[in-house]
Amino acid sequence: MSTVVDVASSGDEDDDESTRDVFGESAIEVDDETLRRVSPGAWAGRVTDRLDDLGRRLIYGR
Repeated sequence: MSTVVDVASSGDEDDDESTRDVFGESAIEVDDETLRRVSPGAWAGRVTDRLDDLGRRLIYGR
């Protein structure tokens, strides 16, 4: 990530880096609920949690 920031900010020594928006109008924003719904990591984590719970119930009889 630091290499990308370095390249993006090269030649802009006069600009204040704290106020510079690297992405500008091209930024993509996704709300948390949508991200959880479509992210493979999120739904795979929920499936793993459910399988773990099932395994505990089968092993410990709870």
